[in-house]
Amino acid sequence: MKYEVKKLENKNIAVTIDFDHEEWESLVNDSYNKNKGKYKVEGFRQGKAPRKIIEQNYGFEVFFEDAISEGFNKHYMEILDKEPQIDPIDSPTLKVTKLDETGITIVAEIPVKPEVKMGAYKGLGVKLEAKAVTDEDVENELKRVQVQNTRLVEKDGEIASGDVANIDFKGSVDGEYFEGGTSEGFDLEIGSHTFIEGFEEQLIGLKAGDEKDVLVKFPETYHADNLAGKDAKFECKVNAVKNKVLPEINDELASNVSEYETLAEYKEHIKEHLGEHAMQDARVKAENEILEKIVAGMKVEVPEVMIERELDAIMQDMEYRLMYQGANLEAYAKYMGKTVEDIRNERKEEANKSVKIRLALQEILKAEKIEVVEKDVDEYIEKVSKRANKTADEYKKSMTDERLNYIKNEILMSKLLDFLIENNK
Repeated sequence: MKYEVKKLENKNIAVTIDFDHEEWESLVNDSYNKNKGKYKVEGFRQGKAPRKIIEQNYGFEVFFEDAISEGFNKHYMEILDKEPQIDPIDSPTLKVTKLDETGITIVAEIPVKPEVKMGAYKGLGVKLEAKAVTDEDVENELKRVQVQNTRLVEKDGEIASGDVANIDFKGSVDGEYFEGGTSEGFDLEIGSHTFIEGFEEQLIGLKAGDEKDVLVKFPETYHADNLAGKDAKFECKVNAVKNKVLPEINDELASNVSEYETLAEYKEHIKEHLGEHAMQDARVKAENEILEKIVAGMKVEVPEVMIERELDAIMQDMEYRLMYQGANLEAYAKYMGKTVEDIRNERKEEANKSVKIRLALQEILKAEKIEVVEKDVDEYIEKVSKRANKTADEYKKSMTDERLNYIKNEILMSKLLDFLIENNK
């Protein structure tokens, strides 16, 4: 086998591979032995027909496609090891340019990582300023904790706006009950707009033990196509009416929700905690500003295939997040008055920018020789094992190779961002 490497005008790499007659014949014969069981030939048990007979019945080139693929794959990684300048970003496309009694010539066009010309990535003068935590911030956080610890107390009397009604309900459309439309003992806050428009208001004035048919109309853009725009009836029964009772902001609340005995100590902890978050927010803002400046100063032509792969990842992530909310991409697109393809096209610039950031970060890692050493991994594991109430050895034993690679990537990104902050603030 002989090969030749050439750079194409479209920036891809072409690898021309020549197999002589003997090598090509061996590849075809290997393909015959691997695939002969797939072909039926009259007069022979399946898998027992000679190669020549199968070729006469199915065409002389019947084993060529597999032989070409196997021949290329056999040497592809070997070629990449010998030619470090070839950095593939997608699968190669194969084309046969010669096939005769002397052998075969295969040309593999390989999409490769584009050339990146970096601008400045140090000395960019980005400010790292955390927002000062005020007494008002602390009070707002206390109010959030207070609301979070609201108690529900049953009351006599009618449901009013702001109350919580514990209800059983069963929904039907055109006299047929539908999936997901039934529940028992559901706590519904009146005025929260949790349910379909008009549902909650119809419960106002009812008391525990009352029953009522609530009539509503599903929105035209409802995520379930079988319900969108349909009139529905919900048979409702009120089990209980509850008031929301806020706890007092005092020492008792502080001791109930934290490790601190007094409100003063808890306030001090909140201030410190909010300060840490403010610094994290400032750091993220600074990191984003640095990356914006780096991308603006670099020069690179991002191949379309890299943008498409990034778009695939963005759309898949969106699909997963919508699934957690009980929806899907098609329903979301319909709700927004768009198609899934519209949404994908709208994210194209975001995908292009993400690829540029990744390419830039790879260049900086290489230029600054930033890497993860065993000590970094050990320190990371020591930290997380304590949080998991395990020894470092126990944690290591429970780790998969995938988890270890994730940890190494996380450490590497952390070291890189530390480097960028330190050299640009």
